[in-house]
Amino acid sequence: MKKILLVIAFCGLSFPSRAQQKFLSYEDIVYIETNNLQKTADFMLTKGYTALKTKKADNLKYKLTNDGNTSEVEIRLDGRRIYVYIATDEIMQVNLITNSIAPFLISKEDISGVINYKVKDLGNIYMMVSDKTPYSPIKKDYDIRIVSEKNITTYN
Repeated sequence: MKKILLVIAFCGLSFPSRAQQKFLSYEDIVYIETNNLQKTADFMLTKGYTALKTKKADNLKYKLTNDGNTSEVEIRLDGRRIYVYIATDEIMQVNLITNSIAPFLISKEDISGVINYKVKDLGNIYMMVSDKTPYSPIKKDYDIRIVSEKNITTYN
């Protein structure tokens, strides 16, 4: 009986962590910024995102729908640097990013509604929060822009 309860307890603890596997964390963003677009495309598809069409070959766009919430990720290659833009209304995505960058945080500034996180070995993360249209007191729209440092470039 104790073994059954122990197995149920471990399974119960693993379900909340499985819900966050689709969202991007610090490690995922570092992987995206340091690898080429083909590896990034494969990685995003394995995370559960669906690819959207883009006009340029140097841009990738993905969408994730989870319980009525959406997350759109746009990855843009500019020379050898990658820029990541996340538009989401999923609070778990925002919490995962802020919690996973906490050990690597150099500074945090709030300038007129834009929160700027300077993160070690990543660059700057700019986060803007706005009200959802139509207005909802519970849901917000989050725009997250990740700009890598000059010395962080993609590998071939």
